[in-house]
Amino acid sequence: MSPVPDSRDALGTILRAAVFLHNNGQSTSMTLVAVQRLSHGLRQPAVLIPGWSSVSVYDPRDDSRDMLVGEVHPTAVNMRRVTALMRAVDNAELRPLQRDEIERALDSAGRQPASSNRAFVTACGVGAAALAVVFGATDPRVIAAIALAAALGGLVRRLLARVSGDALLQTFSAALIAGVAGAVAGEIGLPAAVGLIAVCPAMVLVPGPQILIGAMDLLAGRMSLALARLGYALLILVVIAVGLVLGLQVTGQSLPLSSPPTDVPLGLDVLAAGIAAACYPVFFSMPYRLLGWPIAVGMAAHAVHWWAITSWHASLPAAALLACLLAGAALTPFAYLKQMPFAAVGFAAVVALVPGMFVFRVVAGFTELAAHPTQQVLLDVMSNAAIAGMTIISMAVGLAVPSRLRDWYLARRRPDFGVE
Repeated sequence: MSPVPDSRDALGTILRAAVFLHNNGQSTSMTLVAVQRLSHGLRQPAVLIPGWSSVSVYDPRDDSRDMLVGEVHPTAVNMRRVTALMRAVDNAELRPLQRDEIERALDSAGRQPASSNRAFVTACGVGAAALAVVFGATDPRVIAAIALAAALGGLVRRLLARVSGDALLQTFSAALIAGVAGAVAGEIGLPAAVGLIAVCPAMVLVPGPQILIGAMDLLAGRMSLALARLGYALLILVVIAVGLVLGLQVTGQSLPLSSPPTDVPLGLDVLAAGIAAACYPVFFSMPYRLLGWPIAVGMAAHAVHWWAITSWHASLPAAALLACLLAGAALTPFAYLKQMPFAAVGFAAVVALVPGMFVFRVVAGFTELAAHPTQQVLLDVMSNAAIAGMTIISMAVGLAVPSRLRDWYLARRRPDFGVE
């Protein structure tokens, strides 16, 4: 049988909600839960099929499986919008809803703004400077140069966003500015800091939510969507690295393929990690009243990371796994109760652990191999690639496993609203 017109209207509303959540950074699992709750509240059975470029909804009672399809672009994160809509979605679990209620909630959520330009640019500069301290920067000139380059990159991104929605162009432009800043630093007497001045502003460009949601999709067996998300994240990382390398070439500089380890005191390390964790939610338009959670968890996670490396002599991947397991366990219930996109909150808390330096060195190393192939360069490239890959995997698993356990619990507690 085919659904009646009222049924098609309800399916259309459910589809619109799914597209909205998908486009604004909600995890796939929680989007599926939201669809099931709306299905219950609107008394309209619905099944969602999520994808990278489109999502589909159909009525399982319809033998023809006639689907409604919506185009999606799941590359942005706006926590305010997700939170606003999820409050309305939660009501669908408690009582019957009228379709107009959800439509009004969608309209209202869509009007939630992104972080202001001033807040965004400031967060770029302060966040990059905090990461520089975590990575061992002590010279005030270096920290100031990093903050300035990152802030300028953030400003250019916002200006470009007014004329083009191309995220790759915005990312490349900011990375190019970071590379040029590193090149200039080498010319004005800061050659030892070229790597930091180039890489730290680029760290604010890393697509952490895409990596984490992709990992969660992978654990849930949504292979095609997971590969699409992770492939997009990899593309962004490559674009960043290319921008850095080209910027550095302005004065013939290159990104160092290795650097001596630096010892950052625990107190300073934890404080800087907390400042970075306070800045990153701004990129994802998180309500400011909730900043305390990622800050506190980020500082605790970084303390664990510092302890694992200095006292236990753990490798970077092992230390990252421990820290992210702690962050994931603490933030998963918070994200669920506050209806926040977990990937954005989780990434904000552990951003200081991201091995961006190693990722960018891999691309720089391939460039060096093409021009001056040597055994040492090849070894450096392989070492950087191994550290970067294992650390990213460890972080993704550490953050995603608690979230996956939450999904399993929800499916057991509410079979009607389980994650598919």
